[in-house]
Amino acid sequence: IPAEKAKNGFSHRVPLSPLAINLFNRAIALSKESRWVFASPHKKKKDGHINPQSINHGLNKNKDELGINGFVPHDLRRTAASYMTGMGIPRLVVKKILNHVDSDVTAVYDRHSYDREKREALNTWGHKLESIVSSDTSNVVPFRKKM
Repeated sequence: IPAEKAKNGFSHRVPLSPLAINLFNRAIALSKESRWVFASPHKKKKDGHINPQSINHGLNKNKDELGINGFVPHDLRRTAASYMTGMGIPRLVVKKILNHVDSDVTAVYDRHSYDREKREALNTWGHKLESIVSSDTSNVVPFRKKM
C-alpha cells in the first residue's frame, strides 16, 4: 500500500496468505472482463471500481435483515487482531500487520521490515479462518430474512 494511500502516511507491505490469494483468484474469475477485481456493478461506471464505502453502505442498508446491528466492517480488524494475539502472535507483529505506528523509543532504531513475521502470522490466521469456516456448523443459526 503506497504511503499516499495509507492512513498513517507510511507505505505498507501486506503479505497475502494462501487463503487470501485463493479468495482474490476467485474474485478475479468473477470480475469477468473488467480490469478491476472489484468492479462497479453500475452501468454508468462502465470501467470503474466499486466505491470504497460500498461495503459500509450495503451493511447499513441491510443491517436489520441481516441481524447485525452495531457491526461495522472495521470490527473485522479488531477481531483478527484479537484472534492473532490470542493465538500467541506477538502484539508487535500484529501492530505491524495493522500498519500502526510504534511510538516506543526503540522503534526509532528498529528498521527491521517484519515481513517474514507478518507472513507467518497471516498464514497462521488464514489457517484459523479456514478451520472456522470449514468446521461443524450444526450449532450455527443462519441469518434469516425478516418476513
